Amino acid sequence: MPGAAPAGPAPTVDASQLKLDLDLPEESTPVVTYIYTPVGKRDPFRSQYKTLTPEKAKTSELSATCPLCKFELDQLKLVAIISGMAQPSAMVEDPTGKGWVIRIGTRIGKNAGRVFRIKPDEVVIAEDYRDYNQRPVTNYISIFLKKAEEKQD
Repeated sequence: MPGAAPAGPAPTVDASQLKLDLDLPEESTPVVTYIYTPVGKRDPFRSQYKTLTPEKAKTSELSATCPLCKFELDQLKLVAIISGMAQPSAMVEDPTGKGWVIRIGTRIGKNAGRVFRIKPDEVVIAEDYRDYNQRPVTNYISIFLKKAEEKQD
């Protein structure tokens, strides 16, 4: 075959004979240093499920001591409001038909809410919880009193 390479053994080269000609100096590459600060950030290795479990245990303890903590807020019906006093009060009815008198600070609902304000036509309930960054957040929910003409429908 014309132009074929000879089939003999490959030539051996001693490693000391090799010379690398790189025009870069040895110390020319910049060293980048990164410092991680976890301040204000959540731990990515901590499970979010484990942080929510104690709150659920706290809620179950509250429902054992608080009869209104057994119901969701949308199951309760606002029946009456007594205002114009130093400490206003209201009456809610649970799904079984039993009436409960509530005042400011009364625990109510499955999410361990508390009565925040009683107005002449509504009751405002504040539910405290923590978001995914463990910051405290308050959710305000209003239950309105139905007027006489709405009750007839």
